[in-house]
Amino acid sequence: MLFQTTAIAQTHASLREQLQSWLIPRKRQHQMRIARSIQVNGHYRHFNESIITGDRITMTYDEPLQLAYVPETPHLKICYEDDDLLIVDKPAGIKTHPNQPGETGTLMNQAAAYLAPSPALITHRLDMATSGLLVIAKNPLAQAIINRQLATRSMHRDYLAVVQRGIAQKGCIRAAIGRDPEDKRKRMIRPDGFPAVTHYRRIAETSTTATVLLQLETGRTHQIRVHLASIGYPIIGDPLYTDLSSEPRMRLHAYQVRLTKPLSDKEITVISPTPF
Repeated sequence: MLFQTTAIAQTHASLREQLQSWLIPRKRQHQMRIARSIQVNGHYRHFNESIITGDRITMTYDEPLQLAYVPETPHLKICYEDDDLLIVDKPAGIKTHPNQPGETGTLMNQAAAYLAPSPALITHRLDMATSGLLVIAKNPLAQAIINRQLATRSMHRDYLAVVQRGIAQKGCIRAAIGRDPEDKRKRMIRPDGFPAVTHYRRIAETSTTATVLLQLETGRTHQIRVHLASIGYPIIGDPLYTDLSSEPRMRLHAYQVRLTKPLSDKEITVISPTPF
């Protein structure tokens, strides 16, 4: 599939420096340089040549894509959309994406129908029981840039969770997470797991519960759920890590996303009100 993206230069620098500041992966830069498929104001420009603020940079690239999702009638709550990104509010109880070819009933199936004929490209995921903001890319370049923002921690995802009263005012949980050998659905704290860091701050408290704001340095599967359970404060309603199964849903919500719009220096903050 052929893609073409145009952006406006934000700096007086070399073309290479501008592409690097946009977090375009080096491999993608190399491919476009070899194909001479980057133009500045309608003409090919060598990567070491200078550009100025306001120059129009057009990037054309070919990306072989397979249709990953079976399109389904979209019922999306759209919180933000531009030429490169779609940010939606995922309800609790729906999977982010299929786990096998042809599977339906996930949010990405709906996104595929909404964005067709453009692709729907996943950048991160939320657990089925978690609600909140999910960032979807509309083209491979935007997907790669968002993935770089996640890797460099320049994109931030903030969560809200409700736990039992008594949790400390603030703290940082540093504990490696790995698979639970007794339950393939679960994760657990284990010394041979992957490093994981979660920061939390209590922002409200009632006579029985506390609401905590959580920020992640890493993005391990079930990280927030496992970390809070490990310090004695599992999320209320968590079907895997607490016995409080009478709750109608797990009280974990991805309520805020902060990122830089791809191919720009514009910062975007999107907020989804907490549904519990």
